[in-house]
Amino acid sequence: MQVNQQEIDAVEAKLQRQHGIKAAIAGAFWAIPVLVLWYVSYQINDSFAPLMLAISGILVGFAVRFHGQGYTPSFGIIAFLTHLAVVIAAFLFGMSLGEGQTVLAVMLAGFYVAGAWAAVYIGRARIPFTQHRAFYLLTEQTPHPSHKRLRNRWFLTVPVSVILTCVTLSASLFTLASIDFINASVSHAQRESEQRDALEQKAIDVTSEHLATLTNDEAMRHAYAFFHGFLPSKKGARYSRYPKSEYKSKRILSFLAQEREDARAQFILGRLTYAEEGGALIQQAADNGDSFAKIHQATEFGCFGNTRRATELLNLLAKTVTEASAKQENDSILHTGFDSVCAEFSRPDFAMMYIR
Repeated sequence: MQVNQQEIDAVEAKLQRQHGIKAAIAGAFWAIPVLVLWYVSYQINDSFAPLMLAISGILVGFAVRFHGQGYTPSFGIIAFLTHLAVVIAAFLFGMSLGEGQTVLAVMLAGFYVAGAWAAVYIGRARIPFTQHRAFYLLTEQTPHPSHKRLRNRWFLTVPVSVILTCVTLSASLFTLASIDFINASVSHAQRESEQRDALEQKAIDVTSEHLATLTNDEAMRHAYAFFHGFLPSKKGARYSRYPKSEYKSKRILSFLAQEREDARAQFILGRLTYAEEGGALIQQAADNGDSFAKIHQATEFGCFGNTRRATELLNLLAKTVTEASAKQENDSILHTGFDSVCAEFSRPDFAMMYIR
């Protein structure tokens, strides 16, 4: 076979440049931007996720080919394994299909096969047709010395490719998971902030000027809402979320108790400040005829040991109290005794029955 020496020299130079270890290392590190590209494209439009099965194979193939410059089948194997690792990493991260997307398994398999074939085909360099004879002469008749170099032996390049690719992709998955977690945390914080802003817009102004425009019942509903974080409907059958503020609740009750001398507001404010000399407000509410305040004062006799006197007063109130919720509370105390009720006096209480 007559072969031009110039052709032989050109092919010899190409064979000497083969570097399997470089191909393995390059494939492992180029797998990172390929996976990142897959992630970014998935975030932009997740419907393109199946196409990345093929596109990633093309990119991996070019990376192995450029850095390895190899002509033996082992370079195609390196590209194949790197592409397979990228695909597995993408599937583990949930980037195989878009949300709500349905693709036949045979189509996914087709995209993967196309990507794997592209990685193998592109990853292994090709000799130009004009140099085929020189390539045959140097490699087919007897193994070329470059094939026997340690850097090009498959039993070294393949393990290096697999191990290093697993390490780089594991680090990439950890980083992407961290980014997702941070994004989710930021998004959650933004949603909470928006919800808080929406709740704050529901809240009424507690200045005296604005409270003066509300009826007692309406102001009391908002006082209850500020205390519990839920605004009851006018009939008390439904509730909606509301910003919570014990200070604003007391501010409304204080306005009603002082500016309008509302007996119920005096009693509730007295209950909320019972540990801070709220008893005077309860006494004032009782003097102004509030049923719950009278029941409270009668119950206090039982709390201080004079259960006989307390029972007499409660029985008397049972005959005179006309408010349904107050009457029910009075009967409940007579039925259950004083221990549980007295234990509640030290805890701030704004019960729904006070404003029904």
